Amino acid sequence: MAEIKHIIEPERLGLWTAVTFVIALLALVLALVGLSRSSDLMYMTQAEVLLLNKKIDTAKGVTAPETPSMPESSAK
Repeated sequence: MAEIKHIIEPERLGLWTAVTFVIALLALVLALVGLSRSSDLMYMTQAEVLLLNKKIDTAKGVTAPETPSMPESSAK
């Protein structure tokens, strides 16, 4: 019978499994850190845009439109 040549030696299969698991955990941690940083950057960007819009409106002298109040007669 021909002997089968394995890519990973059966004696080292446990080591390969452990190393692969550790690499997968590191990839998961890096992905979560990336998501967290992306989320923080999104909030900071939105805050900057709102601040810039407020500065532009102030510079133009534009005030926020007032909401019309409901007439007393229709409130009853």
